[in-house]
Amino acid sequence: MRHRSRSAPRLAAGSGGYKRRSVGRGGTFRETAERRGAAMARGALALGVLALLALLGQEAAGEAPKVDVYARSRAKEGEENTLHCFVTGFHPPKIDIELLKNGKPIPDVKYGDLSFNEKWQFQRLVYVPFTPTRGDTFSCRVAHSTMPEPLTYRWEPDF
Repeated sequence: MRHRSRSAPRLAAGSGGYKRRSVGRGGTFRETAERRGAAMARGALALGVLALLALLGQEAAGEAPKVDVYARSRAKEGEENTLHCFVTGFHPPKIDIELLKNGKPIPDVKYGDLSFNEKWQFQRLVYVPFTPTRGDTFSCRVAHSTMPEPLTYRWEPDF
């Protein structure tokens, strides 16, 4: 004959021996303790993940951001285009990015969302419509805590 394992009934101590105890909404003390333990483990895991992200971000703390300045499409003199400045690989997230025409800030610049790259470092795209012409210089100025002073990156037209 095969024996089946069954869970033991929940019993409570009482006068005159043990009686079957009904388990209410909260469950037994052991079940409540197990839920609390699981919640604490989830909290510890979340804290560990945050600490790991902070450590990964600190790897980039001493490195200056990488900056790319480019036009959306092949530039033609006198034709409207979009100037992009893509900045990546920086931590902490506070950064100042400006697009310039002949050394002066360009109005109506758009800022993309601050996001993460595959190394959990911050990145951001800044862009503006522009019309390239000979004699004008277009550039991107970036200021970050990893830099001793703001740096300017120039866009080089290919016309």
